[in-house]
Amino acid sequence: MPSTSYGSTHSSNLSIPLTPSYFDHYTFYNDAQQQQDSPIHKEIESANMGSESQSKGKERESPPVLPPLAFSPTEFYAPSTSSLLGSPSSGPSSYTSNILPLTRFTSNTESLELSFSPPGTENKIPSFHPNVHRSRSLSSISNKSSRPLTARSLSQLKSRLTSSRSSNNFARRLLFKKPVDLEVLRLNNPSVQSFNGSEVFDGDLQLQDTTSKSSNIIFNHTVLKHKGRSNSSPFPISALDIVPSSTSDVFTSIPLVVKNYFDEILPRELRLCIFEALVTLHEADHLCAVRQARWCVAKASSSRNRWVGRDGGVRELVKLSRVSKSWQMLAFDGQLWANLDLHSFPNMVESLILRFTANAGQSIRTIDISGNTKISAVTLLDISDHLCVSSNIESLCYTQLTAINLQGCSALTTRSLHHLLLRSPCLQKLCVKGLKAVTNATCSILSTYSSQLVSLDVGRCINMDAEGIESMATAALNRGDHLSLKELRMSGFRGLNNDMMATLGRAAPYLEVLDLSHARQLHNSAVDAFVACGMEQDTSSGTKTVLVPPRDLGRLNSDEIRIRRRVTRLRHLSLSHCILLTDDACSNLAYSVPDLEFLELGGIGSDLKDDGLIRLLSSTPYIRRIDLEDASHITDAVLTAITPPSSAAQPRPADAAPEPGHALEQLNISFAVNLTNEALLSLVRGCTRLQHLEADNTHISSTVIKEFVRLCHQRGIVNAKANVVDCRGVTENIVKDLAGMTRPRMGWRAYEARKLMFLDMRDGNADELKVGQDECDEKRVVLKSFYSWQTVDNVKAVREKRRRSKRRVGGDSKSDDGLGRSLRWWSPGGRGTPRTAGTSSPLNIADMNSDGCRVM
Repeated sequence: MPSTSYGSTHSSNLSIPLTPSYFDHYTFYNDAQQQQDSPIHKEIESANMGSESQSKGKERESPPVLPPLAFSPTEFYAPSTSSLLGSPSSGPSSYTSNILPLTRFTSNTESLELSFSPPGTENKIPSFHPNVHRSRSLSSISNKSSRPLTARSLSQLKSRLTSSRSSNNFARRLLFKKPVDLEVLRLNNPSVQSFNGSEVFDGDLQLQDTTSKSSNIIFNHTVLKHKGRSNSSPFPISALDIVPSSTSDVFTSIPLVVKNYFDEILPRELRLCIFEALVTLHEADHLCAVRQARWCVAKASSSRNRWVGRDGGVRELVKLSRVSKSWQMLAFDGQLWANLDLHSFPNMVESLILRFTANAGQSIRTIDISGNTKISAVTLLDISDHLCVSSNIESLCYTQLTAINLQGCSALTTRSLHHLLLRSPCLQKLCVKGLKAVTNATCSILSTYSSQLVSLDVGRCINMDAEGIESMATAALNRGDHLSLKELRMSGFRGLNNDMMATLGRAAPYLEVLDLSHARQLHNSAVDAFVACGMEQDTSSGTKTVLVPPRDLGRLNSDEIRIRRRVTRLRHLSLSHCILLTDDACSNLAYSVPDLEFLELGGIGSDLKDDGLIRLLSSTPYIRRIDLEDASHITDAVLTAITPPSSAAQPRPADAAPEPGHALEQLNISFAVNLTNEALLSLVRGCTRLQHLEADNTHISSTVIKEFVRLCHQRGIVNAKANVVDCRGVTENIVKDLAGMTRPRMGWRAYEARKLMFLDMRDGNADELKVGQDECDEKRVVLKSFYSWQTVDNVKAVREKRRRSKRRVGGDSKSDDGLGRSLRWWSPGGRGTPRTAGTSSPLNIADMNSDGCRVM
């Protein structure tokens, strides 16, 4: 079979022009030469036809050989108007190949010379011009290989040429063509020159598209990463290459904007009502729990329930102030703190109190910070400035306070206290009990700047005496006015003389509560001066007077026919522990205190006898509480004076005057050893409202106690109490018989009573209820006696036993020799004794006592 190799004597180079129109149509095409073919094309076609006819036979066909591709320095210029021809179709496949499917050749200056030489030739590949750039089609851009065609092996090139059916025949025709006469090429293309025996182009290669039908090609030199593919396949374009990538995280949650209806929609007044309802609801919830029997000692003793009711609401309101600044302004608004009551928080820091007063100062009407020992004088000065209504003139600055309670604030000074009082013209209630800062000058300030003062408590003020109260009363009388005081407490005062009491009686006609207890210098004459008046009647204050016979006042040797007495409005009179008083003081008060309800005469002693008490009690029909403790010389006549004479069987007329004792609720006759059981039994049966009877160290019998307990249950009296300590007539048997209706102590459910450990049936302690009684049951009568205290001790013993049983794990019961866990590890046999279940380590050093070695 004839060979298709080229001879050594006839070696030529085939120059294939490459133009931009070629990359567009994959063939050379020119409209000017569609009807006319050049001789060179005819020669190549005839050579291809001859090669195909000669290649047919039985002999083995030689493999095609393609010389390496070489480029010569070229230029792009157009010396002639020749054009290129292309095939009418691009082949059966749309895939681009690196082999040029040439059918015709034209002489065109816009050409790129491809030099082919047969294998075995010694011609050297011409060197490239430094300005030559090779342009690639889209099909030549592949991830498999980016090397030029000349660098590939011949075997790979042949496998590619034989891969396609349609392109294989054309490539075979191109490879097995006859040698082309270079002279013909030189005639058509004078730029072809010889280089070391081979013809190359010597023109400048200019990539210009001279044809009007050629389309522009945009080459993107960005190498995209994609899957491996064939070099002849089209360049794949994925959707991921087109969709732009986002730098943000697609999994980030979309923020949901929630509209704040409370702060943005509701008006301020409604928001304040909601905050105020928080405290109200806490109070209502606590009252509802108590009313529905859901409140017990176990809950009250827990630290979680320390603040309940209003105190719990105040704490929650302060916590809400930490949410935001807007809520802080709402929480400390003056409308919510018109009554600043902080007596339940004695350890509150000064900064929080200042925040209260700074935000709601001008709206505060009452302030109660009793028991807070941390408040200093500087803090009180700042509080006073915060409470003042703003004014341009400093002398006109004043507060709107109506009530001040500073009891227990021991760190205050006189200057800081007076600074607050001088700026409180509307003050009505003042409690400064036990303060060293209170002096007689304080009373002078009150009489001048606080004319509306109604309640004053200056008891136990060691730097103040009766002169301060006298100066206050005198100043009012000099102005032709009267004191508005209705409550005056000056317990423990010194210097209570006749003049002071007389001045007070005239200047304070509206007094309802007078506390003179522990006034050791108070005489009977001072009490008489308090209610005495002249023959002229003072009608300016509306005070009434009464003419009393001297006999009714205990003055048998008096020459006066009638004695005028001032009728006071006293309802509560305390003369306890005024050791200089006798029953004559009671006689002097007869018919002067018709509205008296509370009479305290305890601690006076044996000088208090029947006559004066009978005169006083006979003229006080509304008496409710009587304290006659230590009045050892009183007899049954006193009890008869306060026992209603009419029985329940005889109905009383509606317009009848009230009888003394009909409203009696509490009676204290401790150490009254001269009283009999008959008088006491008559009193218990006659006083239908009696609920509190104290008869310690008396001759009261079990019969009176039994009748008292029975009548209290029958009358439905709540929280009844009978105190019969050191009474031999009350035996152990009667205490046991009344165990079902009595209780040893009056317990209450509160956090402050947690250490008293009251027994409550609501807690469900069955073991304790077997030996004790429910101490929180209001329907049970509190019976305090020697034997009832034993019941409290029994309950305590049961609790201790239960506590020990819980702590005992079982180590004591497993030991045969009776040695418990108290045996130390250093004792003989201590290491072998069983310890607490589940542990095998020695005892902690902190748990050991000092029985071992001692380091000196």
